[in-house]
Amino acid sequence: MFTILKEILGSKTEFMPWFHKGAYLLCFCSVITALGTFLLTSSSPELDLKKQTFENITKIRAQKKQEVVEHFENIKKQAQSINTDQQMLRFFNLMQEQQGNPDLEFEIDKHYVARYNNFYDILFIDSAGLVFHSIKKESDYRKNIFTSDISDLKLVKSLKNSADGFAEYEYYPPSDEAAAFFSVPLSDRDKHIGWFVLQCETNNLNTILTKRNGLGRTGETYLVNKDKLMLSESRFMGDSTVLQLKVDTLAVKEAIQSREGEKILTDYRGVNVFSSFEMFDLFGVSWIIIVEIDEDEVITEHFKKHQKFFINECAAYLSSRDRKVSYPKKMGNLRKKKVEMNEFAKSEAGSYLMTEGVSTCTAIAISYPGKFGYLAHISPTDEIYIDNPLTKYFLQRNYHNFLSQLIGKIKHFEVYPYELNKLQFVIVATHRKSFAKAVKEIIAHDIELASIKFMYNPDAQSSSIVLAPSGYSAYVMWNSKKQFFESAEQIEDLGSIVKKIMHYDA
Repeated sequence: MFTILKEILGSKTEFMPWFHKGAYLLCFCSVITALGTFLLTSSSPELDLKKQTFENITKIRAQKKQEVVEHFENIKKQAQSINTDQQMLRFFNLMQEQQGNPDLEFEIDKHYVARYNNFYDILFIDSAGLVFHSIKKESDYRKNIFTSDISDLKLVKSLKNSADGFAEYEYYPPSDEAAAFFSVPLSDRDKHIGWFVLQCETNNLNTILTKRNGLGRTGETYLVNKDKLMLSESRFMGDSTVLQLKVDTLAVKEAIQSREGEKILTDYRGVNVFSSFEMFDLFGVSWIIIVEIDEDEVITEHFKKHQKFFINECAAYLSSRDRKVSYPKKMGNLRKKKVEMNEFAKSEAGSYLMTEGVSTCTAIAISYPGKFGYLAHISPTDEIYIDNPLTKYFLQRNYHNFLSQLIGKIKHFEVYPYELNKLQFVIVATHRKSFAKAVKEIIAHDIELASIKFMYNPDAQSSSIVLAPSGYSAYVMWNSKKQFFESAEQIEDLGSIVKKIMHYDA
């Protein structure tokens, strides 16, 4: 490095005063640092980012597939072992003769708990199709499944064909939930006498798939059958998705067509995701395993690693953008609710929020459009301005942390975890002093950059903010040489800006 430095500065450096040499050295080091940052963020980083993300989720896909296959292979072995379980064979014969014997039923229950509790239920079915005993005694108990209202189920069809094997998940009315079955035929002196049918819930399957190690905040793994119905629970839905949600996405279509692949695509929620998918066969049944993570999270995590660079670039981009005047809609008879400095308020039915005189301060609007909106007016004595811990000490009672408190309140009382991507944040300021820490605070609460906008105008002396009822829209009036309104809807979110800076979509 010193040889390079000497070549850059020339041989005259030997005669320079030491403080001049130090200045040049410092300058050189700054250039090297800047060059490193430039190379880090401008030499097609999106290629490595995409490659690393796909490698990660494809590895997880392989691991999860192996766990699912091993799980079902293990319980299949356990199911098939019932054919050589002398106790269960004895119970089968005795129950045909002693139906309703409480002592015998108690013995069966104890044996079931000791050896077969991985199964939800065990049906004792004779060769004619009569369920003469079961552990749970649901509506299939003492019913002939060949002639009853459940005779069209895959399970029943497989038994009619004397199949020894696996009936995949379908809605099973007696249990009022999805179930899969292992059927084990029984013979006595080469004569078919019936079946043990062992019923599987989706609980154990969900336990495997819902473990999200390596999948961050938004990643998930799920199974889909060839009918494009989800076989596991979505972590983003409030209601059950098992056999209820049709997943007609590009991931499913390509898995059916090409067996496996990976792409950035739109998932079943309408969200852009990194997706790794594969169709595989198990016991004659084809399933599709899909691992996905939100593209917004991938971008946010990349931002976190190079935050200083991106903060500066985002601010520069926003300060130089073209501004479009957009006037707020008339509020009619709605009541104005004013937010003063060091306050935040929630918009209520029939009212809108407004704060004025935002100059050295910062205003932040947080909304879930159609549900609620909050507006905060934050002074320079707040956490989002302060870097030195001593400053907090000297401020004492004047120190605040409004943004953290407000987000905590919203997460605790207003939204479910899977609704976090519905929140919208608008930071409004005439300066950059609070920008970096405000963004850092927001993303620390599991919010993605795509949910954040920074309305920044360094040419304005101050601003006023209007937040419409239920958080539908935010408007800023900039007080500069000429007053004008601007709408948050016209501002790009930080996720989109970061993607532009790194040439992500090039």
